[in-house]
Amino acid sequence: MRVAVLADIHGNLPACEAVLEDIKRQAPDAIVAAGDLCLRGAWPKETFDLLHDACDALLMGNTDCYLAGNYLSGAYREKDHWKTDLLDWTRDQLGAEKTAALGQLAFSTRYSPRKGQDLFVCHANPRNLEDSLEPTLDDHTVRKLLGNLDATALAFGHLHFPYRRRLGRLVMADVASAGIPRDGDLRPAWGLFTWTPRGWRVQIRRVRYAVRRATSGLHERKVPGASLLVHKMLECRYRHHELMAQAARRHSGLPPYLKPPPGSPSSLKPVGAPQPVLPPPPGLEAPPPGQSTQADEAADDAIAHLKLPEPSVPAETEASSTEISGERLDPTAPDGVVAALESDHADEPHDDGPLADGTPDAGHR
Repeated sequence: MRVAVLADIHGNLPACEAVLEDIKRQAPDAIVAAGDLCLRGAWPKETFDLLHDACDALLMGNTDCYLAGNYLSGAYREKDHWKTDLLDWTRDQLGAEKTAALGQLAFSTRYSPRKGQDLFVCHANPRNLEDSLEPTLDDHTVRKLLGNLDATALAFGHLHFPYRRRLGRLVMADVASAGIPRDGDLRPAWGLFTWTPRGWRVQIRRVRYAVRRATSGLHERKVPGASLLVHKMLECRYRHHELMAQAARRHSGLPPYLKPPPGSPSSLKPVGAPQPVLPPPPGLEAPPPGQSTQADEAADDAIAHLKLPEPSVPAETEASSTEISGERLDPTAPDGVVAALESDHADEPHDDGPLADGTPDAGHR
């Protein structure tokens, strides 16, 4: 069994098309879109229609609930705010029927190739739609967010920061984002989960896409907050990027992050260097573990009032993907498979050796 999971598409139609084309080439048995389908992009309706036709399951994300009116969070609750305008614009684009449908999506789904060896798929975590499973969280905090999860593999998104982690016998992977990556790499990400005789194996894949089309669409279609949304798309990183990047690489058994990944903006510097694209507002302090996303959203209000410089938009590239093999698969590698991690059978001891296909396991140290 092979299950493709994409998440956090956010109405970025060019990126969604590129990801689905790569998924089609991999020919999985099932495709799941794990929430945050439409809000913040220039093509909410077209993206929803494409995902509805291409996927076997559509799951609910927090922004899907905002659009449907199930509940609101943060600045989306304020009457006079660009995010409220963005909600209204997106609802108009979707129409009443599709907007309501977002609020009826399932919270989660699972795939069971063998009893007791389930793959569980959700948006943010198995308990709610808002708390991020950030790589900086300790094992105890992660277990609290997992609740009584009875699975050996977990696919999730919400963080927009793809990484893999092992917690006991559980293999967990943030597969997002397919629309607005925030890990320093402009290329959309998605996850391929494969059931093997040794358990679930996960690969995180990256593809190239027409970035210029995505950014120009935000202005051409008069999306509220377009300038800030373009900057955040091209910045493609949190303001506390290094905290999460170093933790994510440790979980994947990789060396410290020392250089920008291919496809990143020319302004992206190595860890520890200043990041001039969108500086944090005065007084912004490093957030506690697990709160980086909330701190980043809180900074939006201050940045929205700044006169933003014209961003440098990368040239358009066609979606492409080439499988990578060799020692220690690295998320900064070229297009294609960037990491692999396997789960163990409950009745089979773990082996730190290479995987069945000869590819070294990047998840074990």
